[in-house]
Amino acid sequence: MAQKKPKRNLSALKRHRQSLKRRLRNKAKKSAIKTLSKKAVQLAQEGKAEEALKIMRKAESLIDKAAKGSTLHKNAAARRKSRLMRKVRQLLEAAGAPLIGGGLSA
Repeated sequence: MAQKKPKRNLSALKRHRQSLKRRLRNKAKKSAIKTLSKKAVQLAQEGKAEEALKIMRKAESLIDKAAKGSTLHKNAAARRKSRLMRKVRQLLEAAGAPLIGGGLSA
């Protein structure tokens, strides 16, 4: 006699569907963070302080929002923000752009 095909576990299928949705959402958030971070660094290299700081603040906000959920761990978020701010500050100082009012202290 032919063996019966095992039934699918409905809760496992639902969890899989949920994980796929969550994965896409998390990927989009991380991609947006990376895009804004790169743009801030590029603007800082060009010496455009105002625009670089504006974009950097947007990236910082997205990082905080990602850490609020479970997209990024809070320590990973803090590390990304720290590295981004340090890089932007160094590039702006090298370009001779003023940092006053930008929220970046030495």
